Amino acid sequence: MKKSRKIRSIVIVLLVAILGSLSIEVCANISAFFAKQHGIIQIDKKDIEAKKFKKKSKGFELKDGKGKLRYNVGNEYVKKFVYSYDTTDLVDATITIGFTNSMGTEETAVIVDKNPILLRKSVVNINKKVKWIELSMKSEPGGSGILIKKLQIDNRVTVNEYRIFGSAIIIFAFGIFIINRKKISKNIEYGFVVIATALGLIFVVAIPANKVGWDEETHFKRAYQMSIYPGGEYVSTEIDGQFRADTLCNFPDYQPQSYEEKKDWNKTIDQYYKNGDHAVYEKGQLCGVYTVGLVPQAFAIKVARNLGMSFDMMFLAGRLAELLVYIFVMYWAIKIIPVGKRILTFISLMPTSMFLAVTYTYDTIVYSFIMLAIAILMKEWLKEEGYVSGKNIILANIFMIIGCLPKAVYAPVALLGMFIPSEKYKSKTKRNILKIITIITFLVLMSSFVIPQMLNPNVMEDARGGAGVDSGVQMSLVLGHPIAYAGILMKNILACFAEFSFATNSYRLMGHIQPGGFQYLIPIMVVILILTDYADERVKKIKWNHRVGILILLGASVAFIWTALYIAFNKTGTSVIEGVQGRYYRPLLWLLYLICSSRVVTLNISEKNYNRIILALCWLITGVTTYGVWSAFCI
Repeated sequence: MKKSRKIRSIVIVLLVAILGSLSIEVCANISAFFAKQHGIIQIDKKDIEAKKFKKKSKGFELKDGKGKLRYNVGNEYVKKFVYSYDTTDLVDATITIGFTNSMGTEETAVIVDKNPILLRKSVVNINKKVKWIELSMKSEPGGSGILIKKLQIDNRVTVNEYRIFGSAIIIFAFGIFIINRKKISKNIEYGFVVIATALGLIFVVAIPANKVGWDEETHFKRAYQMSIYPGGEYVSTEIDGQFRADTLCNFPDYQPQSYEEKKDWNKTIDQYYKNGDHAVYEKGQLCGVYTVGLVPQAFAIKVARNLGMSFDMMFLAGRLAELLVYIFVMYWAIKIIPVGKRILTFISLMPTSMFLAVTYTYDTIVYSFIMLAIAILMKEWLKEEGYVSGKNIILANIFMIIGCLPKAVYAPVALLGMFIPSEKYKSKTKRNILKIITIITFLVLMSSFVIPQMLNPNVMEDARGGAGVDSGVQMSLVLGHPIAYAGILMKNILACFAEFSFATNSYRLMGHIQPGGFQYLIPIMVVILILTDYADERVKKIKWNHRVGILILLGASVAFIWTALYIAFNKTGTSVIEGVQGRYYRPLLWLLYLICSSRVVTLNISEKNYNRIILALCWLITGVTTYGVWSAFCI
C-alpha cells in the first residue's frame, strides 16, 4: 500500500513538473504575445544611422577603428535583437539600448556581446520596450574587417526546450524533497543526491559544448584520445581547435549568450565534426597514470561515438558520466563518514564543486575518491564497537590510489590510517600488516610523482606559464636553496590561506564563467559548520597529537601543490608562486575543518532540522548560481 502511494505521489509530482514548466514557458512569452509587431522584423538599411561603417550593397562594412550602427525603435517592445555578419576575426560588440524606466526617466543599458569565432549571427536578449538600439564594434588594423549583413528584431513566440527542461527538473526535485522530507532530513546523503542530480543536470545541459572549465580543452582531448585508443582518426581543423588553448575556435571568453546562439553553435560544430576538412590526425592514447581521472568521460564519449551522436551530445555525454560518478561516490562518502556529514555535504554542493563535477577535469575523481577513502578510514577509527576491518582499510587504500593517481600531491593524506589507535586492531600482526599496506600506498603514490621528475625534470613543464619556465633549472634552485625556498613557500601559502580554505577560491569560482554569488554567506556558514558539525562524542577519540599529525599531512600536501606549480608553471627564481587555485584545496578541506573543530559551541536544534537548514542553504547558494549559468546560455 505504501509503495503504491509513493508511486502515485511521484507521478503527481512529475505531472506538476511538466505542467509547471509549460506554464513558465507561456509566461516567458507573454510580452511577445502582446507586442505590436510579431515575428521577425527586418530593419531597413535606410533607417539605420551609421558612424565609421560604410554602406555597401551587402550591408555595412567596418575596416578598422570603432564604428556604430543605430536604429530608432520608437518605444516598442523588443524581445531579441539580431545581427548577422561576415568576418574571420572575433566579434566583440557592445549593444546599448535606450528606454524609459518605471519612473518615466530615459535610461540606457549596456550589453557586452562576445561571439564565438565559428558563428555568423548574434542573438541578443532585450525583452523590454526600447526607444533606440545602438550596435558598437571595433575592427583591429590588419584584420579582415567586419561586414554587418543585416539587422533584425525577433519578436517571435518561441518554445525554449532548455527552459522547459530546467524548470521541470527544479519543480520535480522540489516535489521529491517534499514527499521524502522525513527520509531526507534524517539522511542528509539523500538530500545531496537530489540537489546534485537536479542542479548537475541543468549544468550539463546549460554549459556550451566548448572550453568552459579550467584547462577543459586538454582534458577533453585526453578523454577523446582514450575513447579512440588504440587506433586514431582524422578530425577537422575546427574540431582540433576544441583540443587546444591556442586557437580562436576555443576562446573561453567568447561563448554563446542566448538560446538561439547555443542552438547555432551545436549545429555549426556538429557540421564540422561530420563534414569538415578532416585534415588533422588524432592518435588514440592512454596518456599516463593521471588519466584514471578521465575514464568515465572517455567511456561515455566512446559510447556516444558508437551510437552516432552529434558532437555536442557526445561532449555532454562525457560531462554527464562524470556527474553520475560524482553523485554515486559522494553519496557513499557522506553516508559512511561518521562525523561532519553536513560540512562534507556543504562542500560537495557548492558552485565550484558542482561546476567541476560537470566539466572535463581530473578534479572530480580526485576529490570524490579521496573523500570516500577518508570516510572509510574515519568510520573505522571512530567506530564505538569492534575492531578495525582489514577489508575496509584495504578498500580505503584502493580508493586513495584512484583519487591520488591523477594528482599525487595528495599522497600524504594516504597516511591518515597510520593514526588509527593500536587498540582498534584485533592483533599486533594485523595492525602491522595494515599499516605496512598504508605505507606502501603512500610510497607508490609518491613514486608516481617524484620518480618522473627525477628522471626528466622537464616532464611536468607547463607552457602556459609563459616564457622563462624551465622545470629542470627551477628544481635545481629549490634543491640548492632549501631555506630560501621554504621562506618563499610559506609567504605564498599564508597570503592565500584564508581565501583558499574558507572563501571564494574554493567555493564560488567556476572556470571561465562568472563566479557564483553569496560571497560573504559561504565563509560564515563554513565557520558555523566548523564550530557545530563536529559536536559528536566520537570526536573525542581524535586527540591533540592526532590533530597535529593530520595537520602535518595537510601541510605536506599543500607544500607539494605549491611546489609542483612553482617548478612547472613559474619563471625560474621568482619569489611569487602563480598558478595555484583554491580548487586544489578541496580534498583537504574536510580534514582541515576537523582539526579546527571545537565542541565548545552547541546548537539547540535537532539533527533533522539542522540537515534541513544546510540543504536549504545549498539549494539557495548553488541554485541561484545555476540559474545564472542557465539563463546566460539558454535563455
